[in-house]
Amino acid sequence: MEKCNINNENNSIEVVGFLLHNDKNKEKYAIEVLYVEEVCFFKSITKLPCTPIFIIGIMNFRGKIISVIDIRNFLQFTSKSIDCKDVKNIIVVKFNDIEFGIAADSILGCTKISMLEIQKDILPIENTKKHYFRGITREKSIILNIKNIILDKKIIIDEEIFQ
Repeated sequence: MEKCNINNENNSIEVVGFLLHNDKNKEKYAIEVLYVEEVCFFKSITKLPCTPIFIIGIMNFRGKIISVIDIRNFLQFTSKSIDCKDVKNIIVVKFNDIEFGIAADSILGCTKISMLEIQKDILPIENTKKHYFRGITREKSIILNIKNIILDKKIIIDEEIFQ
């Protein structure tokens, strides 16, 4: 995949686009390359018991164990869970020391988007979830605010299980 950079000269961002399939259609999402560590094509994912529905499982990423999530479940767009065997692509995102993978059905590639093209407040979502989104493009790609998603307390599972 071609290396993308952030271009502040003309107030644009570069994003990695990806598709997620629903029962009826395909949804396009995008993540700023600033937060993308790597795009992996089919990695072995291990399911973990006693985790929230949005966590598909864990994988070995360059010697580290990271979680792989279903962003649709995290955003509560669906209640259907993805089987770890059905994950085809993973976008590894990182901010500070927090790193995890986002499952994707297909990767669309890297695109430069002018900040003027991003439409805000057009998504029909609750106010409590608006901080997860930067906006939507003319091509109907939902740009995720990965920084806010990574910093959300729901992402970090820090529970002890006693037997």
